[in-house]
Amino acid sequence: MDFQDLVDTPQKVKTLAGTLVFLVAFPVYFEVLPSLIDDDISGGGSSGLSGSLIVSFEESTTSLSESVTLGDGDSHDSFFDLMTESALSIGYVELEVSCFDNDDPGPGFTDTVEGVSDLIDVEGYSSGHIEDQSADGSCSGGGNGGFSIRWDITPNYTGEDYTEEDLNENEIRQLWDAEGRGMGSWITTITASIEAAPIAGGLIDSDEDFDITWTAVFFELSIEAASS
Repeated sequence: MDFQDLVDTPQKVKTLAGTLVFLVAFPVYFEVLPSLIDDDISGGGSSGLSGSLIVSFEESTTSLSESVTLGDGDSHDSFFDLMTESALSIGYVELEVSCFDNDDPGPGFTDTVEGVSDLIDVEGYSSGHIEDQSADGSCSGGGNGGFSIRWDITPNYTGEDYTEEDLNENEIRQLWDAEGRGMGSWITTITASIEAAPIAGGLIDSDEDFDITWTAVFFELSIEAASS
């Protein structure tokens, strides 16, 4: 049978063309197949490093500071917006309110301050992971007056390195993933209570100065095999 006999009908031409395509594609497919399998294994199905692993945290911070003067019963809303689009997780957010009643005439006349948060616009509030808090404190004449509030966004976060023996890399990353919690607008209302002592000709200590500082601590996770 010569070549003409193989192509003397349309059906034979189609059969011959299909055979040629198969002969070309078949060896190429099996040449590429091993690399496809390796890519799949090293992709989503991989658990990453395992064994004795060193887990460390590279921290960065962002902060906001402001000062206000408040009279008796006056309030101030302090805002702290966290809108980063980075892959960093938030370890914790802390609010510090400081005051110093340096014109206190004596016991019974020390100014105080109270803070109440409103975190309805913060990611994680609706799910119960982040809750509103309140605190108060006196503006001690000896200094160090006021109060502080801390919200732990990632549970058990301390920032300290440790060695993990039981979990693999993927499980460790899931453990420390804050899943975007803490992003949004943090608000706390600061209210002053001024204890003014009457003196001849009027009152003293009619208001108080307050220093307000917000701090958010972010972290990036680093995992590597412990040296043998």
